[in-house]
Amino acid sequence: MSEQNEKRVVAAPQAGSEEKSAQVISVELADDEEVRWQWTHYPDGTSAVTGYEIIKKQSERSGE
Repeated sequence: MSEQNEKRVVAAPQAGSEEKSAQVISVELADDEEVRWQWTHYPDGTSAVTGYEIIKKQSERSGE
């Protein structure tokens, strides 16, 4: 029996400033998933990950 429910942990990218650290630390993804990080850009020029979207990987045959 193969385990299809195995998950992997993907850490969120870290911002350059500790003052505005990421609101998301990591996410768990299945083999057929990938994460799209959502960034917030502040007026002082710093950025931080403040959200994410888990999406299914596109098949390589789709051509898109």
